Amino acid sequence: QFDPLSVVLTGNMFTYKTISKDAAGVQVANPQYAFDVPATVALFWGATIGDNISIFGELGTFGSAPGTGSAATEESCNVRAVYQFSPGFNLALGNNFTNASWNGVSGGGVVNVSGVLPAPSTYAELNFTRGETGGYSIVAGGSMGAKASAIIATQNRLDDILYLRGKVKLFGAGLLSGANGEFGNQYNGLDNQVTLGAGLSYARKNYNVATAPIGFATTYTGETLVYGGDVQGVYDDFLVGVAASHDKDLKLNNIKVEAGYFIYPWLFAKVAYADVSNAALLNTASSYDIHQPTIAPSLAWYIAPNISLTTTATIYTKDRKVTATGNTNQNQVVVAVRAGF
Repeated sequence: QFDPLSVVLTGNMFTYKTISKDAAGVQVANPQYAFDVPATVALFWGATIGDNISIFGELGTFGSAPGTGSAATEESCNVRAVYQFSPGFNLALGNNFTNASWNGVSGGGVVNVSGVLPAPSTYAELNFTRGETGGYSIVAGGSMGAKASAIIATQNRLDDILYLRGKVKLFGAGLLSGANGEFGNQYNGLDNQVTLGAGLSYARKNYNVATAPIGFATTYTGETLVYGGDVQGVYDDFLVGVAASHDKDLKLNNIKVEAGYFIYPWLFAKVAYADVSNAALLNTASSYDIHQPTIAPSLAWYIAPNISLTTTATIYTKDRKVTATGNTNQNQVVVAVRAGF
């Protein structure tokens, strides 16, 4: 008689940023402190239709950035609809929650190629998964170039971006089983495992003349092909993931490394290193170095299974390089809350 519905509350409760300096090393901003309350609410819902169709969706960003104008508070709707031909073989349509981004590692998770490849937006994808123990999966799909909130019908096509993601889980609970912790630690849902993955994203040239005359937009502006691989491992309370990618046209290399440890089932520590190049900054008059690597230690406290408090520090390992004027990167510490009901 009732629709399945969940309410998720998120937001930064405390933010600290270090001083900011210009290119000459002169301080231009004092340290910044901000105390907040969780400001963003999302509604998650799910449903099934018969034995073959399932739908999952999110109505999000309610209350986001209050007082900053209507554009900043625009609500979003993310949906994934799946038709199952047979167990492990399905077709999915949506504008978020793609299987190409899912790493299959629960309990905190570590990076995979989704952290170093362009993400699909409005997509159609085929998913094929096998394995009651271990197993493999293949995701192949096409994505429109523009985000769902800015689709231009005359310029966007489903083959604007083509992507492929494959992975092999060598041992542990099967990818098709849905079980977690069966072959490892049942307290945090982690299976002892080694998972190998690879992926690529190809962008058709001139898919959106108005905003991106060639290849991808934003971080990968001007690029037509990005490919990469990843390795994930879990042993008892330890997790580690390494992902790397390469841009064919721009010759940029991207890498992320993450390692995590469950100190207790309710306390998870993680450290991440990221160096993802920003192609959008190439050949601009006032750009800073496209490589801005960071180290980010974090500590997540699960107050309850549905409530977490996470402290994350983001530390830049080198100063920003500017050709004109600008500020150096600001290291920061953020305390964020997430609660689902």
